[in-house]
Amino acid sequence: MSGTLHHFSPANTAQNDAEASAKLSRADQLEYLADLTLELKEIADNLGCATLAGVLVVAYREAVIQAQRR
Repeated sequence: MSGTLHHFSPANTAQNDAEASAKLSRADQLEYLADLTLELKEIADNLGCATLAGVLVVAYREAVIQAQRR
């Protein structure tokens, strides 16, 4: 890789995701975000990126806290 971001999904996936998330509750969307963030944290750990993993842990915890509100 030469410093460019590679997209792994089809171009219309963003639209599909937006439509799907519109059908989910706020809490469901935040729980999904927490799950994704935790997966990214695990990838960062595997790559030895401790600072990035730490930031993602904070983001995961915040998403869980926000999902439990309201």
